[in-house]
Amino acid sequence: MANFRTHLTVSAAASLAATAVVMQAEPLTQMEALLLFLLGLHAGLLPDIDSDHSIPTRLLFTIFSFATAIAVLFLFYTELSLIPLLLLALLAALSVRFILYPLFAATTEHRGLFHSVPAALLFGMALFFAGDRLFGWQAEFAWLAAGFVSGGYLLHLLLDEIYSVNFIGATVKDSFGTALTLFSRRSWFSYMLLYAAVGIAVWVASPAQLLIL
Repeated sequence: MANFRTHLTVSAAASLAATAVVMQAEPLTQMEALLLFLLGLHAGLLPDIDSDHSIPTRLLFTIFSFATAIAVLFLFYTELSLIPLLLLALLAALSVRFILYPLFAATTEHRGLFHSVPAALLFGMALFFAGDRLFGWQAEFAWLAAGFVSGGYLLHLLLDEIYSVNFIGATVKDSFGTALTLFSRRSWFSYMLLYAAVGIAVWVASPAQLLIL
């Protein structure tokens, strides 16, 4: 499979090209264009969060630890004095790093559910709802951002599959077929849940559903 540097380079180039194409077709602000580029770039690294000691995983949980500490500071700054507040924020950050992170690592396997097509679609839909419901984005931009996330995610999976093939020797590695997966009999129930979640998300987000309601 492709290494971190390869994924970073390819996802950056692809995201930059996609952003340039969109800017020719849609009136985007500079901030919107930058956001789309960053979403595509980071989505191209996202599938490797199921690799326990990968750079994306360490980076994600480091950011999550800091974000959790900041959230605690904002939530409790009116209720606690300075020292207890800082201790609570520190405890929250350490809990993410030393409890949540090991738990996540123990319950996931590399090239498991995260290396699948439905996972790419679900991450895209999650971004759509975050943008549409939390950040107040216009629906069109939220869908566009979701497309960048799913597209970057799928590019990562495709790149892993390409690196599983020896084109010169016309052979394939044992890892071939384990990245860009649609379904797995071994994990059939988990895949059914993934597809159900994607289906429900699309149904809820559909403009046609708003008309029905």
